[in-house]
Amino acid sequence: MSRNATLDYARLLAAFGIVFFHAGSPGGAVGYAALPFFLLLLVVLALPGTERISFADYLNIKVQRLLMPWLIWSAVYSALKLAELSVTGAPFESEFSLNMLLSGPATHLWFLPFAFFTCLAIYPLSRLARHMGTERTALIMAVAGLTILLLRQGVSLPVPFAQWLYALPAVCIGVTLALVWGRVPLMGLILAGFAGAALLIGASEGLLQIVIAAGALMFCRICTLPATRSAHLAGALSLGVYLAHPLVLSVLGRTTSIAPNSLSMAILGCLGGLAIAGGVHLATPRLAQSKAGGLIARYRTHFRKQAVSARLGE
Repeated sequence: MSRNATLDYARLLAAFGIVFFHAGSPGGAVGYAALPFFLLLLVVLALPGTERISFADYLNIKVQRLLMPWLIWSAVYSALKLAELSVTGAPFESEFSLNMLLSGPATHLWFLPFAFFTCLAIYPLSRLARHMGTERTALIMAVAGLTILLLRQGVSLPVPFAQWLYALPAVCIGVTLALVWGRVPLMGLILAGFAGAALLIGASEGLLQIVIAAGALMFCRICTLPATRSAHLAGALSLGVYLAHPLVLSVLGRTTSIAPNSLSMAILGCLGGLAIAGGVHLATPRLAQSKAGGLIARYRTHFRKQAVSARLGE
């Protein structure tokens, strides 16, 4: 699949949508469609890769792109929480819990390990689809997404299980769309059928966000733009905005008189997250030249050697 710059710009807009939702600003409910958009895009981009590379190489890529940022930002937010505990004298249990082992020290970090395990599940699923047939597998996944959407209505679970349950229907419909990727009329028909069936059985909670996300994804598929440096930068900054924005919103809430749940808070959250993401992006080449970067490079080389050995059957 050639790079589509429209998807890169859409990633950054989706990251801003998440900021609007977490800021509680007007339009936040629509902005939360960014979550299923990220999940749909994750599946659509990951599925073709399962056909081209070995599982070891596939695993290596997902570890570096998803688990490594999760570990780094978990360390950042853990350090910030420990600093706050040292200042306030609050008990350790007020900031940390066992559930964080599954998600991370900040709630929004749940997405990265969930995305990682979703990608792992996609690898054998792609092989199953070849044996069962694309259309049949797509139908099964659409029905599975609809079933989970119905079962999750009104269900309340602790973090991160609530987020996992919320995300699963989008993952299922993402697999469905990925299997018919490029056949836009069929994608639209599947989405319309999914939405209609969900409304018919009363599974409307979260449906609007999935429909908006899938519609946006199909728009990106139709309206493709050529790859450019600015588009690549937009895509690269999107994850940083997502990871950094809770820190920005927290600082703004504690140090300014900006009204919570306001448009101003959301806009400044986007700008602050973008600034941090840009700083990290600029600092990455320098990190690669540092001692820490050397350790990371050796880790990656070791992982690649393991992948090659596994591929050669050694």
